[in-house]
Amino acid sequence: MPAIKEFHALKASGIKPEKLLLVLNRIATPSEAVAAQEFCQASGYRSLPTFLYEKASYRQVQNEGKSIAEVSYKKLRQRVKLLITDLLKYI
Repeated sequence: MPAIKEFHALKASGIKPEKLLLVLNRIATPSEAVAAQEFCQASGYRSLPTFLYEKASYRQVQNEGKSIAEVSYKKLRQRVKLLITDLLKYI
């Protein structure tokens, strides 16, 4: 996982691992998210429990200059709000 390689580099440069948080996105299946979260934890880093699926709608709103929270589909917006809530709990 490229992000873990980057986290290792940040750790080597003096950043404390507890300051690093992986936010999973572009996930195809819940089992893929579980595997990625387990790998992250085994590597010594934390990840949010909430993740974002790979959805064209997220890309489309970003291409329009909007945030992913402005996606038109209610379930996708709810997922983003849950992710933001988890992120705020973390900090």
